[in-house]
Amino acid sequence: MTISRLEAVLAFVICLGAGYLLADWWPKPPDPRALAQICARVDYINSLQENLRGQAAASEEVQSEFKALVEQCRTALRDRAEEND
Repeated sequence: MTISRLEAVLAFVICLGAGYLLADWWPKPPDPRALAQICARVDYINSLQENLRGQAAASEEVQSEFKALVEQCRTALRDRAEEND
């Protein structure tokens, strides 16, 4: 039993296409960029608190940064929950 070169190429193309479809369908890990952005904001806020203690403007800036951080965390968690559904 032999197969022609055309049949072998056709089988290879079908397997390759099935592999791409399977890879696209397979669950992907969560995007680490959201976590990296959150960590960068936390580091920034921490440095603000250490460098600007006692200044009123620093307090307002820290509060606004914390609010932005909380919103970013909620968005990242909401996106992750949607990905898991």
